[in-house]
Amino acid sequence: MPAARRWTLSLLAAAASAADKKGSSTLAPIVPYAQLHSFLHQFDSVPKVLLLLPPADEEGAPPAETPGWLSSVAVHFKEGRKKTASFAAVLEPRVAQRFGLSKIPLGGALVYCAVDGQGGGTFKVSEEGFYEGGGKSVRAAKAFVTAQLGEGGDADGRAALPAFPPPDVPRKLAPVKLEELTAESLPSVCFGPATPLCVLALTAEPACPESLSDLARRFRNDPVQFAWVRASRQPDFLAAFGLGAAALPTLLAVRGGRRSRYAQLEGPLDAEPMATFVDRILGGDMAFTRISELPELEPAYLQTDDEDVPPPEEDGKVEL
Repeated sequence: MPAARRWTLSLLAAAASAADKKGSSTLAPIVPYAQLHSFLHQFDSVPKVLLLLPPADEEGAPPAETPGWLSSVAVHFKEGRKKTASFAAVLEPRVAQRFGLSKIPLGGALVYCAVDGQGGGTFKVSEEGFYEGGGKSVRAAKAFVTAQLGEGGDADGRAALPAFPPPDVPRKLAPVKLEELTAESLPSVCFGPATPLCVLALTAEPACPESLSDLARRFRNDPVQFAWVRASRQPDFLAAFGLGAAALPTLLAVRGGRRSRYAQLEGPLDAEPMATFVDRILGGDMAFTRISELPELEPAYLQTDDEDVPPPEEDGKVEL
């Protein structure tokens, strides 16, 4: 036998052996349900060919991996970096149901998907069986895909491509806007023109409430500035909102500007009531009260020590 013929036969034998092997490959990867929309519509605009594989058997064996023959078919439709079709395997029965198959045949079902670049398209399921694998499956799959890629294809025999849920795209996270309110920062943080809405926690403690920190993270992408102040040392500041020390802690929403206004959430600083309060404000469902005189904060160096602050009475008034 001539050496050239022996070399050719050895290549064919190697290809046949590879066609029967299983395992995911870059030419025909296994695509999970959550990524199917991206595979069909986002990676490239060429037609997609899906091999729908049957689920695990009754004894609980794991689902089949990508058959090697599918990679052999994918090679035929790729020249250099250019593809005329992209291939993938799918192991989830619910995908087959979306394509109108009540049961996946042994060996899998091949589905040709023509995408339109706008999230839609058409599809056709091959009538051939692929349970034998090897060269026969390679030839049958190549013939099916080539016929669909031909001029005009078999568009009349296709159905509308079913929709698959697009992946969740997280919003770009903005920095958390939360700071302690001081005499110096008061004009810019809560009452300046650059702050359309300030959510302010008035506390008796010297630390920022954890629930306010969580609230600021939750609404970090909204036009809200969050702040807190130890108001037990600020009687004049409380009085501007008609409050006494007994009302602490409490949450205020302040709209600054030429006519500053505020709204109050009474009760403890619990997470869900606070979130509902902010949601209602952002939705325009909140009544605000005008602030007759802009409040002021006493600088830290003038504040009284804790032991000099008289305890509040039950009605919120301080006995002098």
